[in-house]
Amino acid sequence: MTNLSARVILNRTQRGSTTMAKERSLVKAAPADTASRRAMTLIRQGIAEGRFAPLSQLPREIDLAGELGVSRGALREAIRALELVGILESRHGSGTYVTGLTAADIIRSAATDNLHIDATSALELMEFRRVVEPGSIVLAAGSASPEQIREIRAIYEASEQTDDPAVYLELDNDLHRAIVRASGNSILTSVMESVAYGAAWDRMWSLVLRPTIPERTRREHESLVVAIETGDVQLALATAQAHLAAAQRQVRARFDDASEES
Repeated sequence: MTNLSARVILNRTQRGSTTMAKERSLVKAAPADTASRRAMTLIRQGIAEGRFAPLSQLPREIDLAGELGVSRGALREAIRALELVGILESRHGSGTYVTGLTAADIIRSAATDNLHIDATSALELMEFRRVVEPGSIVLAAGSASPEQIREIRAIYEASEQTDDPAVYLELDNDLHRAIVRASGNSILTSVMESVAYGAAWDRMWSLVLRPTIPERTRREHESLVVAIETGDVQLALATAQAHLAAAQRQVRARFDDASEES
């Protein structure tokens, strides 16, 4: 095992409790009240459409509540939730402001609204990955820097050293995240990071993997890494498509089994 791979495993183990705490905070950040959720959605839409520009001050509470068609209490809940995920910032004696935003911020905020995933949404998420992710892997094969390739190789080697499904799950996600970052497309990276690799996916995929690590997954990861290292775009595309198709079959089978058991 290389020193870099060893550090990857150590960092992954140390980050486990921190990640769980963060996910609990995000669950708390999403208000259950329908009016509060609607206010969150409308504020994000206003930001995305440019009505509430980055670093600008939101209208007064009474005016904004009227504009959004919600009570002031529901608006306060929405603002508190958006503050927790870094979209808004309240300044004492001054008001509430939109923070400096990137595409990832808005997408990440939307992804925290509902961290529950059922059979239908699990399969839709898997379909999304099958459509989008192979393109990111092809881009990575054509544009990854030497440093990014070393990072991808180190994460892969670390994953080969563990037989713990929970640790492997985290390294699996780390590998896919590193590959999509190597695509060089910031929007694609933001979408995949926030939607495809979020907390709901982690919980669902941990159920699918439990209690084993598919040997097929290990082999396909190796092929992905080799394709990126050698710049073999055709191998990257073929392996990515096969890898995600097999994962989709696993997800479908897992939820079919759960349906039969119930």
